[in-house]
Amino acid sequence: MVHMAPLDTREKLIRAGLDLFYKQGFHATGLDQIIDQVGTTKTTFYKYFESKDALALACIQRRDEGWRKKLPELLKERGGDDPIAQLREVWSVWRDWFSNIAFNGCLFIHACSEFPDPNDPCHQAAWANVDALRDIVRTLAHEAGLSDPDTFAQEYGLLMQGAIIMEVIDRRETAADTAGRIGEMLIERYRVLSA
Repeated sequence: MVHMAPLDTREKLIRAGLDLFYKQGFHATGLDQIIDQVGTTKTTFYKYFESKDALALACIQRRDEGWRKKLPELLKERGGDDPIAQLREVWSVWRDWFSNIAFNGCLFIHACSEFPDPNDPCHQAAWANVDALRDIVRTLAHEAGLSDPDTFAQEYGLLMQGAIIMEVIDRRETAADTAGRIGEMLIERYRVLSA
């Protein structure tokens, strides 16, 4: 039997913050609500974070670390070693994500919207994730020999973000399939250009 060490208070605050910020938004979530969920005090909170925004930043960075690791693993697991197959599997990952009852859009899009100043650390951390996902696509496009991997990654990345937004708006669980069909046209277009 494996015994798990109890979570420290900082970790509990990050987990509670991630849950509440994702469900309710950054500004709509009160510090007292986070503290109550963890079962701690403001004094203890301020030992770990100087403000709610500092916790928000830690939460965005934590989610970013997770996605940077998880997405390539899922794409490889589903698409094998073929970079084109991995690009196509983006949409199966999105489909699974969108069908999750807890789906409420993208924490990074929310963060960029709620912290609109591009110099805000929360905005910058969220943007870093969007840029990192685009780098994953760029690398796969390069490995696949597609023409102009940078432009392809910009376009495919826009399609990825757009699918998330459309699923939030219409909640029909069709955005991933629609984006997948458009994504296939992009792949074929850049294959032809590289020939």
